[in-house]
Amino acid sequence: MIREELQHLAIDIDQLHPHPRNVRQGDVGAISESLRIHGQYRTIVYQQSSNRILAGNHTWKAAKALGWKQIAATPVICDDDQALRILLADNKANDLATYDEAELTELLKELATTSNELEGTLFDGDDLDTLLQEEIPEPPTPDTTITQPTCPNCSQPLICNQCQSSDPA
Repeated sequence: MIREELQHLAIDIDQLHPHPRNVRQGDVGAISESLRIHGQYRTIVYQQSSNRILAGNHTWKAAKALGWKQIAATPVICDDDQALRILLADNKANDLATYDEAELTELLKELATTSNELEGTLFDGDDLDTLLQEEIPEPPTPDTTITQPTCPNCSQPLICNQCQSSDPA
């Protein structure tokens, strides 16, 4: 289901084609779950001249697997060289993203207490458990080094034979 706010961008799903040079391997199952729960909330981006998908190849595949007849899509007017660059840039930008793990942990803990728990997040209880384990600081190891008193004049062990002072204090 395409969300209402994107309906005006809906086109026949078979009008578009996955880009044959997309090297990204997506999780169609996870994307299908997200589409089933939330609907399509962002558009597919495609090269207008070829109808090849530049961003959203796996979302398109997931929608096809769900039996959708339409998908919201936005055309981009560009040549084939720029299309490849957009395709790669979109994939790489996702690779470069990271999480603020402390904030993610707090968000997941908060959602886990709701009636829907973690449904629709693509995270599960194991993910939260892993984050919580990482959050627990390691207990400090006891200091087992033996500190030997040193001479206040020369910082050598108290009986140093090098210091002129016979009074260690």
